[in-house]
Amino acid sequence: MWEYKTEIFGSSLDTKRSLKEKCDAILKKYANESWELVNFQCADMFGSMMIFVFKREKQ
Repeated sequence: MWEYKTEIFGSSLDTKRSLKEKCDAILKKYANESWELVNFQCADMFGSMMIFVFKREKQ
C-alpha cells in the first residue's frame, strides 16, 4: 500500500537560480523522509505553479 504527498508552490517571481534552489530543497526534504518523486507538473496558463507528487510505502 502507498501513501502520497503533494507539494504545490508558485514560481512566478523566482529567478532561474532561486527556482532551482527551491526545487532542490523540496526534493531533498522529501527524499530524506523516504518519499519518491512520481510526478512533476507546471500548471496554470504561464506555468507559474509547480506541482510535485511523491509516494512511499505506507508506514
